[in-house]
Amino acid sequence: MAHQNTGLLCLFAFLLCCFHCGGVTIDLSGSWTIRDENRGISITGNVPGNVHTALMKSHKISDPYYRKNDQEYGWISRDDWTYNRTFEVTSPMMGQKALELVCEGLDTVAEVFVNDILVGESDNMFVQYIYDISKAAGVGTNRLRINFKSAVAYAAQQAQSGAYVVPPECPVPSYHGDCHPNMIRKMQSSFSWDWGPSFPTQGIWKHIYVRSYDHGVIDYVTAETTLGSDGSWILNTEVFFNVPIDQVTTGDLELRLDGTSVTHQQVVSLNRENSSLSVSIVIPKSEPIKMWWPNGYGNQTLYTLYAFFSSGQEMSGKKVNIGFRTVELVQDFVSTNQSFGRTFYFRINSKPIYFKGSNWIPADVFLDRVTPAYANELLQAAADVNMNVLRVWGGGVYEMDEFYEAADRLGIMIWQDFMFGCAMYPVHKSFLNSVTMEITHQVRRLKHHPSIVIWSGNNENEKALIQSWYNTDGNFTLYKNDYLTLYKELMAPLVTGEDSSRPFILSSPGNGVESVQEGGMAAEPWSELYGDIHEYKYLEPFYLDGTYRIPRFSSEYGFQSYPSYDTLAKVYAPDDLTYWSDLNDYRQHHPAGNVELMAEISLLFNLPNNTDLKQRFKDIIYLTQITQAVGIKTETEHYRRWQNHLDDSGRGNTMGAMYWQLNDIWQAPTWASLEYGGKWKMLHYFARHFFAPLLISPYLNGDTVCVDMIADQIPVVENRHPVTGHLTFRPDYSSGLRLSGQLHMSLYSWQSFTPLRTWVQPYSMNKTTELIFCNSMSTIMKQGGCNQGKNFCFLFFHLGDPSNEPVAWQPLTEYKSIVGLENSVVQVADVQQAWTTDKQVFNVTITTNTISVFVWLDTQIKGRFSDNGFLMVTPKKIVQFLSSQPVNVSDLHSSLSVRSLSDVYH
Repeated sequence: MAHQNTGLLCLFAFLLCCFHCGGVTIDLSGSWTIRDENRGISITGNVPGNVHTALMKSHKISDPYYRKNDQEYGWISRDDWTYNRTFEVTSPMMGQKALELVCEGLDTVAEVFVNDILVGESDNMFVQYIYDISKAAGVGTNRLRINFKSAVAYAAQQAQSGAYVVPPECPVPSYHGDCHPNMIRKMQSSFSWDWGPSFPTQGIWKHIYVRSYDHGVIDYVTAETTLGSDGSWILNTEVFFNVPIDQVTTGDLELRLDGTSVTHQQVVSLNRENSSLSVSIVIPKSEPIKMWWPNGYGNQTLYTLYAFFSSGQEMSGKKVNIGFRTVELVQDFVSTNQSFGRTFYFRINSKPIYFKGSNWIPADVFLDRVTPAYANELLQAAADVNMNVLRVWGGGVYEMDEFYEAADRLGIMIWQDFMFGCAMYPVHKSFLNSVTMEITHQVRRLKHHPSIVIWSGNNENEKALIQSWYNTDGNFTLYKNDYLTLYKELMAPLVTGEDSSRPFILSSPGNGVESVQEGGMAAEPWSELYGDIHEYKYLEPFYLDGTYRIPRFSSEYGFQSYPSYDTLAKVYAPDDLTYWSDLNDYRQHHPAGNVELMAEISLLFNLPNNTDLKQRFKDIIYLTQITQAVGIKTETEHYRRWQNHLDDSGRGNTMGAMYWQLNDIWQAPTWASLEYGGKWKMLHYFARHFFAPLLISPYLNGDTVCVDMIADQIPVVENRHPVTGHLTFRPDYSSGLRLSGQLHMSLYSWQSFTPLRTWVQPYSMNKTTELIFCNSMSTIMKQGGCNQGKNFCFLFFHLGDPSNEPVAWQPLTEYKSIVGLENSVVQVADVQQAWTTDKQVFNVTITTNTISVFVWLDTQIKGRFSDNGFLMVTPKKIVQFLSSQPVNVSDLHSSLSVRSLSDVYH
């Protein structure tokens, strides 16, 4: 954050206390009375919040996530609920020209009454509603009542009253969900998904307040930063006001950029029809503006932009934090042969950036339980494993302000979907009007964040329509026209009109500009030659490079795993804790998912067979986490290796790898790398390595072993071949950085700490990826003396010090065929406190009697390890545990457990 001016801070602190000086604000957060007249229920609940959490806090229901409570508590979503409270209005407030009720988020379909007079209605949880209550309110005590209608019932009524079916009508049975979420502007996944439960909530989910004023209040301050031709930064800002009805307001607007001498003042005249002002400020080169960079590429410098509006004795103010950066989505032809397609990569501050990250879903179906601290914890976990991007997926919500503020601070770029996913949508007038309000509000609310780098119209709807996921081929023209009406004709010009500083794409996956050139819908929106793909390769050899396609950008790919046994035990009954239990089958929403997981395990490992069914469940959980980690490691490194070259059909120049998914919404088998609550799965530990700025990446190509070095988090420049036009990315050696060294490759027997042979291969990188080594497996084994065959040996790689990262290992066959791991015994030998900062840090010493693979440490104490799921090629290894809670050495030591692959079969 830039240095803040003390005087300016004091002034703004004063403004925040009164919101707009001369006006009055009454915060309506806190305690409300919530009623269900159908069942005679009356409880007290908090706002912001929802009915379910209010019922829980009133002890009317237990944990909604426990066992099958999503079914048991289905009645809550099917009933209508009413929120009630009172508020006081003073004579001075009534004497002002505007008296408004501001609802930042109503979930979802509601009628709003003040003193039994209808003042407004809501049908979209993503819209900020401002209701004029001047004719309904009076001096003294006023009654506020908000009648919510069941989202489930409303969606069904909308579907029944439509002129034709808008599919899909209902989710697949394994989701245990509710129908028609696409008919209501609400969190789509609250009706269930293949990773989440159905809890279509009701309530006031964001802040609500009454305000009065005479002249005008600032509602939004937006910011776009661009570089002028002379290298000067240009700050384009737009200030949006709310002005009293039928009034003309004249006042002084002042903009200040904290930490600089940049200011702007002008007199403005406003009314309801002309209530915004655009200002373009050229910042002098004498101002030492520091740029905002993604995680790993530089600092995340932020500046506070203040806006003040004063008229008479009344003043309104708002501040936003901004960063100076530019963003481009490059979609040029990859070659002089235009049939090879187009690139799809991003330049930030004119530098090509490889996107490394994941996808974000709502962190809880009950959104009031997602605190800013918890959101920050999950985002910090992403940054800690070298991620620089998250996609806010289009079936959830536009996240809280604090989410984007954390992304700004951490350098996590945001790929922001609009909230349309896996469905067709209606296009009648009232629906489109509601969507227009939604998009306008959300873009104005969010566009100042430097972390947001792209807007995307929807999740998978173009692909779903072309491939007829929902039997749309029977009336394809109808649904295609609806699709184009919503995304091409409404959304595209609306978004680009509100924000010219970022790219907008119609759909993810899609073909980017090629989809636009084909009329808004591509014939093959899954093409490897354009745009981005979503890629899932279940039941195929997920550990082999050749399994995966070669796209320009992969914005979704993944494999399922189970969360830890301890996490499941919080919501399972003791008898549920076996793999084939009824509850465990119910919890698995992915069709045939439990069978699929066992099949994936069997591709790489022998199936667990412990006669203790609870222990067997623990073994299966462990193996699903390994298969997930290995699969996504293999696929991610495959994508990173392909960034610098094309194959004979034009595939390659892959510049993004964003696996599905980062976080969980509840405790269940899902694709997440972070469990519900934030615990790291093995995949998340693996991500720290496969997203590392410098990576040793071995792989098998048939019977050949190859090794690439990857270094894409350095100053990079683009290079075009003078004849073919093929694009490569190379280190910017003008920075003085040279990437060279020696790759050490050791051949080990699985039964010995002593390598059979070590080769040393010098390397020097002229591109961000370089093939360093390739040789046949038979030659390597012959030269190394692995005479018993590939089942007995593996390769281990490092850059000169096997105890320092980066390191990598490569088995020569499936683990189920390996000989030599059977007698591995790992133990926690010692725990010592290292130091105390904001987290307590402990050194944990692990010992093993022989080579051990997928060594896994666990504890019920909240925190994380510096590494986990690793290979041990020495008798001792020290890792650190970073505790998030106070704990002493003795308690931590007694809580630790450790296992390796061999323990599954002992």
